Amino acid sequence: MDEGLVSPDMPGERPMARTAAEWIARLNADERTVDDEQAFRAWIAADPAHAADFERATDIWALVPGTDAAMRPVPVPVPVPAPVRSLSRRRMIAACAGTLVVGGGGMAMMQTAMAGTRYRTGIGEQRQLTLPEGSTLFLDADTDVRVLASASRRRLWLERGRVALTVKPTVVPFAIDAGRGSFVAGSGRFDVRRDNDDRLAMTALAGQADVAIDGGQRHLAAGQRIRTDAADAVQVDRPDAETTQAWQSGRAAFHDDRLDAVAAEANRYSLTRLVIADPHTAALRVSGMYRMGDNVALGQALSQLLSVPVRQVDDRVLLGG
Repeated sequence: MDEGLVSPDMPGERPMARTAAEWIARLNADERTVDDEQAFRAWIAADPAHAADFERATDIWALVPGTDAAMRPVPVPVPVPAPVRSLSRRRMIAACAGTLVVGGGGMAMMQTAMAGTRYRTGIGEQRQLTLPEGSTLFLDADTDVRVLASASRRRLWLERGRVALTVKPTVVPFAIDAGRGSFVAGSGRFDVRRDNDDRLAMTALAGQADVAIDGGQRHLAAGQRIRTDAADAVQVDRPDAETTQAWQSGRAAFHDDRLDAVAAEANRYSLTRLVIADPHTAALRVSGMYRMGDNVALGQALSQLLSVPVRQVDDRVLLGG
């Protein structure tokens, strides 16, 4: 059993987990006061682990049969929501305590439910989704995500690829976890990419977000992008919005990119592989906007641009060599 999922009365418990369960009861009890809300914020600010414990406790509570489906976690950046159930604090604490003691098949069932729904796209495939709570998600080619989206919980895990997210306005923020980086946002439009080498790019096309990346915290304003480069340095800039969204219409924009990076991007959209035949050709630089999905045509265009030979062998287009 996870050491954080313990009863308030269990010997050897971790006090932080017990306190998280008590806060669920305290904030959602009908006799909650302004002092309660202020004390909660002070508790969250006292230790970074408190927020994680509180989030885990609310995740589990939301899955318990018989609890109110409208009950939601209290997002730290926004005002504490009003109580949604008429339960006494004592009954709420008892319910939370019971919920946090889970073993065997019950824990397995909860872990399955908390894993979210998985969506994947293949090479050259894109997909538009409307999430249960009203936000929309556009998946680029070769993308793998998991999503939890309801009135009480909005979170997306980007395992690989690229997504465009339009967040529906509610009091519950939308969180995206992309490995070494994550962000929490309210309403707006966001573009997030995670490459296989774990490089990230997060862009706030409209709206704002709080970003955690490589141990640092930053605020992302509308129009800004935060990303890690090839040297793993974190950079913040303001990219062109049309260029950022070009992939949604089947195009890709390059700015002084290496040819091998261009080939890797093109191969996300075509089963005919674009292959760099020698290392000298791989280092050539490419700029411009190109249509994706036809690597034969792209190879011919790049051959003329860079003055390198091109030939097709079966399902491969060879550049250089």
